[in-house]
Amino acid sequence: MRLRLGRLVWTLLVTFYFLVFFRNFFADAAPDHNLTPTVLAYIFVLWLAVEYYLGSPFFQSGLVEASPLLRGVFAFFVYPFFGYLAADSIWWHWTQIPLPVWAVAPVGFLAFGAGTYLRLRALYDIVRTNPSHPPNRRTQEPRVVNLPTQKLCRHPRYFATMLQLVGAALVFRSWGGLVLTAAIGLPLILLQARYEDNRLRKALKQDARRYFEEVPFFWPGVGRSQT
Repeated sequence: MRLRLGRLVWTLLVTFYFLVFFRNFFADAAPDHNLTPTVLAYIFVLWLAVEYYLGSPFFQSGLVEASPLLRGVFAFFVYPFFGYLAADSIWWHWTQIPLPVWAVAPVGFLAFGAGTYLRLRALYDIVRTNPSHPPNRRTQEPRVVNLPTQKLCRHPRYFATMLQLVGAALVFRSWGGLVLTAAIGLPLILLQARYEDNRLRKALKQDARRYFEEVPFFWPGVGRSQT
């Protein structure tokens, strides 16, 4: 993977801007309890910076060409979702879990951190084995059957996204965020995963049946399905 100096400089500048922005925002909005949301925002920004530099499509797997429609629909969910978590924690307090921060936030950070690691590890596997990443109509789809993270489930990066949503809701102690994840976020993620399954079936051709039989669809270690 060659160094892309221009993209790297732009990524560093934008990342620095957002790190400062979130530090100042939470210091002003929640001066008495700004550490937890600030740390989560830092992890979120640094993770997105890595994905952007590596050319990963927005919240997509990077295995196949992303669907513009599904990407747009998910964007309309995920950014208001994070906005709701922050606003409810700082100002509204509509759907706060009635437990202290120390009892809930560590579990949230663990889930969010695990999801972030899994997304980046899977992305590293894809980029390392597919120089043409991100994929498009003019390039060969990657041979995913030999990627370590693709043996956990067929869509580890989407499973990781769900972990991130759950983790963020717990960090902000929002049972409303958990409801939104289950009612809207997870169905949207599964819809994207089904779309990519159809693309993978075409890309893998003869290997698709064996791959789909051996590797779970979404939940690691749960079931084997061709659908």
